[in-house]
Amino acid sequence: MHSFLRKLNSLFAQRSIATSIPYIEEQEMVDTDADHYAFIIGSVFTYFNDLPEELKRRFVKRVYHYRRLKQFHYIGVENNEDTAILVSASAVQVTFGLKNYQMAYFKDIYILADAYHMENDTELYVGHVAPDGIYLSWKHFLYGYSYKNDNVNVAVHEMSHALLYNNYFAQFGGDSNFRLNYEKFSMQTGPILADVITNRRSYLRNYAFTNMHEFWAVSVEAFFENPVGLRENMPDLYDSLCKVLNQDPTTMSKILVDLN
Repeated sequence: MHSFLRKLNSLFAQRSIATSIPYIEEQEMVDTDADHYAFIIGSVFTYFNDLPEELKRRFVKRVYHYRRLKQFHYIGVENNEDTAILVSASAVQVTFGLKNYQMAYFKDIYILADAYHMENDTELYVGHVAPDGIYLSWKHFLYGYSYKNDNVNVAVHEMSHALLYNNYFAQFGGDSNFRLNYEKFSMQTGPILADVITNRRSYLRNYAFTNMHEFWAVSVEAFFENPVGLRENMPDLYDSLCKVLNQDPTTMSKILVDLN
């Protein structure tokens, strides 16, 4: 896994200029599209259902625009527009507090039926992020939103990786506030990791301590899956994530500072 991550970092660095596109302005939705999107998102996302009406409209509009910017590819699973809407909603959930949420680096999203192997790799994956796109197992996507409070959500996990890569390797579409606060977050994780090593236990699952990339993604999973639990068990980490994502999932409005 460590060699894979090093290779991935190298590939992103090599391809950043070629694959990046500038931020694209949003377009208005017709009411029928907005109603359909809201129905589909609301059938799965408790996060969305908790929002006040004004922010629900903003969330739907962002999902609509994000979905329009991406090409969805279906491997072993039915080509279904509702699937694309839900996957787009997972990206918007992670980025809802940010001004630039489009992840312009990534043009393609691949939806696979179940866990899969990558070429020349014996490890079984349920999702990953690569220069050519974002990959997700649909089976595990549904599991993540069906079983709440277990701190496991592959869509949130991979969209967190994608957000990070987009902001550090893309030429366009990054978010300056996110970059600034993520750098602060990175510096604040030292004491958290030291505490885990000392006490030999953590609220986060063990995979978080594979490397800094996974610590970030697993932390964001817990942040959205069980925010109260993370806040009670790791308050410093929770506060840091609130700042870097400009969100507090325990509040109705979610967004801390409206940057729009």
